[in-house]
Amino acid sequence: MNEAEKRGREYLASKGYADRIIDFKNTDITAESTALALGVDVDRICKGLAFKGRGGTAVVVIASGRSRVNNGKFRNVFGFRPTMLPPEQTEELTGHIAGTINPFCLRDSAKLYLDMSIMKHKEETVFPGIGGEDSVVELTVRELEKLADPVCWIDVTM
Repeated sequence: MNEAEKRGREYLASKGYADRIIDFKNTDITAESTALALGVDVDRICKGLAFKGRGGTAVVVIASGRSRVNNGKFRNVFGFRPTMLPPEQTEELTGHIAGTINPFCLRDSAKLYLDMSIMKHKEETVFPGIGGEDSVVELTVRELEKLADPVCWIDVTM
């Protein structure tokens, strides 16, 4: 278990959500493999995307599993072109290893945003990661918003 996953587990436990964590074995870290292991539509898996921000910061966007970032929408919201963080900067700026970006326990240098693509699942649950390669937590959209405490909701995907 890496440090980010440990922090994610501790945070969720402190908020009373430890019983909602789902652990897998022998899965990889894609939304597709997670959805297959859970038996749910891939769009309900929340993926974390880390972009270069301004002044040595990171922009973390949590979006639904099938969504793709729209460059024009991103530029309209943030005022700059989306550029993914390289793996060597991802952990430094977000506190998470590349490929395991999630909405919990981010470093101060990372600003978290929830994408509106998640809202289409407000009548069911979604599954964000918790920092490891094979663990997620099942939450309602409102629980995700409360626990993640994003800067705001944005619309940057298609």
